[in-house]
Amino acid sequence: MKELFRAEKIKCDYWLEDYNLSIYQGDILYIQCVSDKSADCLSDVVTGNRKPDAGRIFVEEKSIGNYNAAYAASKGICEASLKDNYAGEETVAQALSPMEPFYHLFSGRKMVKQVQEIFDTEGISIKAEDSLSELTKTDRRMLDLLKAKLLKAKLVVMNISGEVMEGKQAHRLGNVIRKMCGEGMTFLIISGNYSVLAEYACRIQLLHLGRAVKEWTREIPDEVFRQLRYGIFVRQGQPDEVERSLTGLYDYEWDTQRSLWEYLSCLRENNPGVWDEFLGGGLPQEGTGYFKGTAVVPGSSQDMLFEELSVGQNLTIMASKRVHYGCISIINRRIQRKMEEIFCASGYIPKGETDIRNLTGLQRKILSIERLAILRPSVIFLEFPYYDVGFAQAGMLRSYLRSLVKRKIKVVYFSKTLESMMLDCKTIIHTQNGKSAKIDTL
Repeated sequence: MKELFRAEKIKCDYWLEDYNLSIYQGDILYIQCVSDKSADCLSDVVTGNRKPDAGRIFVEEKSIGNYNAAYAASKGICEASLKDNYAGEETVAQALSPMEPFYHLFSGRKMVKQVQEIFDTEGISIKAEDSLSELTKTDRRMLDLLKAKLLKAKLVVMNISGEVMEGKQAHRLGNVIRKMCGEGMTFLIISGNYSVLAEYACRIQLLHLGRAVKEWTREIPDEVFRQLRYGIFVRQGQPDEVERSLTGLYDYEWDTQRSLWEYLSCLRENNPGVWDEFLGGGLPQEGTGYFKGTAVVPGSSQDMLFEELSVGQNLTIMASKRVHYGCISIINRRIQRKMEEIFCASGYIPKGETDIRNLTGLQRKILSIERLAILRPSVIFLEFPYYDVGFAQAGMLRSYLRSLVKRKIKVVYFSKTLESMMLDCKTIIHTQNGKSAKIDTL
């Protein structure tokens, strides 16, 4: 097996320490780093964009004293990143027009046709006439891979740290990588957290504290993917059982055109045993939020608050259901104020704020959940709770969801990605469009 690249005893700041790496022709090597900084550093070292403090680098078994980006490019080592500008209004075909084999085509129609033929051959579901600005991150990755192939790259380096890639999109990308690998290209995929792309690798390496601490090759057991997914190999800083108290429903194939109620109904019908043991409770009618101990909160719940009502009125508008389901009643004003004070004292809503229009998106989301939580359901289902929540705000939302568990409410949330579930969930139910279910208990 031909060796394309080797790094020996590399030291680079605090991020790589006595690090060794070998990449062979035909590899799909996946490296999971505990630190995003280590991932960025490693990517820069391999592509020649950063000179290590110590160590040796070999390309095609030849020691290179002054390894840099220009030399790496001359040897077919190419970075497939998202650094290219995709904000323009030009089409995908126009962006590829300066490259072989398109630059000699003076007819725009012929160019579009040939670009589309290559996309179809490679299994890339992009239209040549699509605008660059409309491409998803996965589409951009695919375009980067095609560019690398057209440049006759031998080794493609992909640093996907910090990206949240839906499982279905990751599998699309993985299939393209596997096809290109079969045609002679080699891939190094670097990530700061678990990615489904690991399942397409023929070698996996775990990098921790700057060192390669474990490596697996060829027939990699399913247990390895599970342990990488949940960070079991690295115990430092892992949430304890109290913190990992939520339940996750992971389904990368979930068709978001279906409502949350339709999905839950399908899940209960096809997996009654799983439903009774891990979820339980009744199921509200389509579009309603509560029924017999079960609350359902769709992803758009923050937009369903009443602008003309105060924070306290929005908070208590569902409280009548605790007295008699289906009955519209008026909550005593003193009780309403007391409930509002208790909620605001928790710190999630500014104390004394009554106008709902002054709340941030996260505060509105928490309020929309709390108005059902005060009904004291046994289980509450949340659809994509972290969607559109920034990194800095995610900690507050996570704290609130864990506070619900302390109030004896089982919190179950849906996601098409695993990253947040690794921090939150003690039990994760893997499903495929609600028709099958597999349980992972941490």
